[in-house]
Amino acid sequence: MREGLLLRIRRFRSADAGLAAVELALILPVLLILMLGGIQVVTYISAVRKIERVVESISQMISQTKPPDGSTVAAVTAADLHFGFDAALVLFPYLMTEGKRQNRPWSQVITINYAGIKFTPVATTCTDSGDQSACYRADVVWTSTGTAQPASGDAFRPCGTPQIAGANDAAPSRTTLPRSLFGPAAVVVIDVMFAFTPTFGARYLPTIQIARSAYTQPRYATLVDYAPSDNDRIAIKC
Repeated sequence: MREGLLLRIRRFRSADAGLAAVELALILPVLLILMLGGIQVVTYISAVRKIERVVESISQMISQTKPPDGSTVAAVTAADLHFGFDAALVLFPYLMTEGKRQNRPWSQVITINYAGIKFTPVATTCTDSGDQSACYRADVVWTSTGTAQPASGDAFRPCGTPQIAGANDAAPSRTTLPRSLFGPAAVVVIDVMFAFTPTFGARYLPTIQIARSAYTQPRYATLVDYAPSDNDRIAIKC
């Protein structure tokens, strides 16, 4: 009996018929994790690029608003703001997929805020030609209440509170503007926020907030204002 047991042990040690299956069982989970992780990284990078494209495209559309004859001030309407918002779906079709995954309309998975900023001189001399924030006050002349962002949200730029000069490389903020923008001009500000949620492992991986802003001077006017006619409360004039 002892000899039979030893013989079986020798046969087991020399057997290699299931070796490949064991190796596959050990390596397959790692390969799956790497593959799914790679897919998520690619999807995230694509989302960042799409958000940047949305910001740039909308800011260009709004900044190219032309003033009426005899005026230097242009004005956008609620229809213009909605058109820019709808363009986001064309530029970033992933919003439709994300909306279905969250069981929400696509318009509620992305935040797009507009604001018109006018710089008013408050001092006659500036000691630093590269930083004129001490000589100009940045007033919000109109602002959107947001497509998915409430007035208390991070992307809403409130009326009645001048924007503060911040670092040029600082993250977007509802109360600050890059210091280099201050000067004798006006800008259109577009703030976009999108919460990227991983498709795989959403219970264990954190949601990543993608926030991008664009600051564009009006092309054909000294200021792009807001026309409150036919307003559906997407924006308010300060």
